[in-house]
Amino acid sequence: MSFNTALSGIRASNTDLQVTGNNIANAGTIGFKSSRVEFGDLYSASILGSGGNTPGSGVSLQMIRQDFGNGNPKLTERDLDLAVNGAGFFVLSNQGERLFTRAGAFGLNDQGYVVSATGAFLQGFSANAQGNISGIIGNLRVDVNTQAPRQTTGVESAFNLDSNETVLETVGSRFATDGAAVGVTQVGLQDATTTTTNLGAVATPIDFGANPTTFDITLAGSSPASGNGTVSINLNASTANSVQDIVNLINSAIFSSATPINAQAVANGGNIELRDLTEGASSTITLANVTGGNALSAALNGAGPSVAGIPSATNGYLSQTLEIQGPTGATVTFTSDAGASAAQTASELNALAGVTATARTNATLYATNFNNANGNLTLNGITLAANNLAALANEINALTTSTLPGISATVNTAGDLEIVSAVGTDLRFAFAGPLPAGQADIQGRAGTGLQTINNINDAAVIGGNITIVMEEGYSVASSTPAVGNLFAPLTPASFTDVPINAFDPTDQNTYNHATSNPVFDSLGNPHIMSQYFVKQPYDPADPSTSPNHWVMYVQIDGQNVGDPDPTLPSPANTLPTMASFNVHFNANGTLNTTLTDSMLISNWTPLGEDGEPNGALAPLNVLQGGTTPVVEPPSSSNFEIDLTGTTQFGSSFAVDDYDQNGYATGRLASLDVGSTGIIFARFTNGEAQVLGQVALANFNNIEGLRPVGNTMWAQTFETGEAVIGAPGSSSLGNITAGALEESNVDLSEELVNLIIAQRNFQANAKTIETANATTQTIINLR
Repeated sequence: MSFNTALSGIRASNTDLQVTGNNIANAGTIGFKSSRVEFGDLYSASILGSGGNTPGSGVSLQMIRQDFGNGNPKLTERDLDLAVNGAGFFVLSNQGERLFTRAGAFGLNDQGYVVSATGAFLQGFSANAQGNISGIIGNLRVDVNTQAPRQTTGVESAFNLDSNETVLETVGSRFATDGAAVGVTQVGLQDATTTTTNLGAVATPIDFGANPTTFDITLAGSSPASGNGTVSINLNASTANSVQDIVNLINSAIFSSATPINAQAVANGGNIELRDLTEGASSTITLANVTGGNALSAALNGAGPSVAGIPSATNGYLSQTLEIQGPTGATVTFTSDAGASAAQTASELNALAGVTATARTNATLYATNFNNANGNLTLNGITLAANNLAALANEINALTTSTLPGISATVNTAGDLEIVSAVGTDLRFAFAGPLPAGQADIQGRAGTGLQTINNINDAAVIGGNITIVMEEGYSVASSTPAVGNLFAPLTPASFTDVPINAFDPTDQNTYNHATSNPVFDSLGNPHIMSQYFVKQPYDPADPSTSPNHWVMYVQIDGQNVGDPDPTLPSPANTLPTMASFNVHFNANGTLNTTLTDSMLISNWTPLGEDGEPNGALAPLNVLQGGTTPVVEPPSSSNFEIDLTGTTQFGSSFAVDDYDQNGYATGRLASLDVGSTGIIFARFTNGEAQVLGQVALANFNNIEGLRPVGNTMWAQTFETGEAVIGAPGSSSLGNITAGALEESNVDLSEELVNLIIAQRNFQANAKTIETANATTQTIINLR
């Protein structure tokens, strides 16, 4: 009996050594749980029972119990290293068999599934494209392929618009030159002539000392008026040896007079002429009181009446006076110069406070009878050699930035040449000599007469029109003459209301606030959406206005994205307009959703870097059926803008929130696993996505788990059914990412246990040795 007792002790000690050795061997195994051996004593018993003095029969192995206490967390900073902080096991699927582990060293296989070191699949709850977690457990997968782009179909943005901002846009008035002379083709001489009296040839020499000459010369009708008058000339001292000497003596007497006149003597070949110094003045030169008996006196007495000067061709504009009244009631008087170009008059008007003027000149050169065979047609003094209108247009356009500034030409559908001065300079046509002239039929403003030039003496001149805009508070008090050749009688109908400082996305002085953010087309290309906010005026007396009213304008990549205006003439009725939306606020600064427009961008054609459509989905404007909400998946480039949360408070403009649901193509950049097991993926396109949630399992009796190796356990009947759920729920612990749970083996304790097991083994062996000696003694009895 003692042999069996000792043998059971040896077996027990050996098992204890095995368990302790296994604990020591796995002291560095991640997720390992230490075990201990539990023994029970053995006693023989008869049917009738046994007494209290029954010796024991040895020891038996009752259980090898595992300690499922938590091991220490070890930080690794690796995305898929996970540790359970608390109760619970990771759930694995190993070729269909469900196993459980606390070892959280996971990675990805070639298909993107999360697997353990043995290739078992980590189980969890998958997420859909919107990041919603399902309740169905399965293999967790991280899609490592390229993330397909998503088109923007919705933009959510919240701003604060400063309630203290002023209204930038005002209402002024506009009127234009509409008189009878505006744009009418005027024909006249190329070069002005002067008033002339011809004295003819005068024989020289003349000794004025011996034979003096006296006469009076009178100039009338010249310009300026200060040059008119009479000068008495007395030639009595010098000898003139040539016609030029006589001319010099006459001019010296005129200019040295106390009241000189605007006339002079000129030697023209062998003749002497008396001329008005002002070209084109229709003046008269009169000679009187001639004395003397020399050749000059005879010429003076024989001179005929003067020939009046003829002005060169001009635009025919007379002087016009406008009296402009400002908002304070003060008036400014402006008077244009006679014959001044529209460009000059507009420039002078622009110098006035509250006034802006622009000018433009139009002319048509008709193809019928056009002849420039000698290449001597001139436009504003520049010779043009082309002998057909298409070539002439090219020649003019080549000079628009040099010798013909601001002048351009196009051949219209009728084959005629339309010439425009964008700045309002006069358009002056002529033929340059000495070659013979061709022919040009020219018309200015539509409805005025056609004029022809076909000689080298004449020119045709067309003046431009002027558009004048006055700021709010400015008006025209009077126009003189009331019926002028620049302005017809000005009536209230002559003036049109016009916005001043109207919104212009290229001018930051025309909007109060602006912001730019990205949106994406169906190919994943990024584009910049700009939103501009303009405060609107409010007049309590005007029911068409309202307080706290703004307009939001939208452009994408600097292009208009508003629906076409069908009321415009073709082709403008098919072009995008500026997208604008009314934004209203309540008196407390919150968004008035009732009055605020629904915001649909429905006319955006995505363009590439070359400015051409890039092949992404095209728009579907409202006239073609575009509507809200935008369907998913999208069939057009349309998207909605939601300003929920936007306010109008008395503080600086701020972007409180911006989000849009589009993104470009992306690749997986990193993974984050939260404490509740949510797997959160980040992509190179800046997007983030919930991929799933790690599942944990727990049991009513975790000590009933059967170890199957590789720090995994299998469910048994004793454990009861596995309770599987999300980390942090029910009795399940949380997940710590970037960490692993170390073995819970206490090496110091295990080494002590090893010594004890060794001594127990040795002691039981000694029992056998002693029992053997005793038995041998008995055998040796005789």
